[in-house]
Amino acid sequence: MGKAATDRWRPYRYRQNAGSTGNRVISVVGMRMRVALAAVALLGTGCSGAGADRPFTPGGDLPSGGTGTVSAGDGSAEGTPTPLGARALSAESVQTVPVAPGMNVSVEWPSGLDATQQALAKVFVDGYVSSWKAVTSQGQDTAYLAGVEDQASRDAYGWVRGFVDRRESVTGLAKLYGVRIASVSGRGAEVDACVDESGVRVTEADTGRPMESQPAWTRRPAAVYLQIAAVRKGDDGVYRIKAYLHASYPQQRAKECRR
Repeated sequence: MGKAATDRWRPYRYRQNAGSTGNRVISVVGMRMRVALAAVALLGTGCSGAGADRPFTPGGDLPSGGTGTVSAGDGSAEGTPTPLGARALSAESVQTVPVAPGMNVSVEWPSGLDATQQALAKVFVDGYVSSWKAVTSQGQDTAYLAGVEDQASRDAYGWVRGFVDRRESVTGLAKLYGVRIASVSGRGAEVDACVDESGVRVTEADTGRPMESQPAWTRRPAAVYLQIAAVRKGDDGVYRIKAYLHASYPQQRAKECRR
């Protein structure tokens, strides 16, 4: 994958970090190229074959009605294309995961995953849920750090720190759906999921009262986006997220998440 391909990437933005008064995104100079190159390295041969059609390109490179690649799970085969849209967003079961009193995450678990794909989906969901637990505990719950490393670890920590420094917490309901294993190559994988945070409200951490001015990310269309994670299996056999990217409306990839 050459420079032309990496130029299509969007920098990772840990987008929920925008509080009622803060900026909506965290920006790090040079992050665009670092994250792009890191994800390519993680996926190994993900830039060849069917996976080259959509490796970490949330800027609209995949035309509407295109396909994603779902691997057999062991990295030995490309797998079969799965059309985006209704089929990709179908769910086998819906689970409501408690985060803290008044805050929950609704997870639509996908059907038809093998054991490896289930583990990859779980590391994504666990990372999302545990990050909200860190926010609602004002940084006391640090379990979220066990599932991330490298750039993802720094971004996740900075995101939680932003809420803590502003003395903000959250209530309401966040939703994860359309979870899919976009590709698996050796130890690396890409996991995609749609996120809807229109049901989340930022509150004062001390009183629990909703902030008078809610940030833009709690309102549609900004509240609905596609989150992408580069995941790698460590020498200890544990999958961890190494880098995040996201596509927000009106990017084409984010439009896949509209319901």
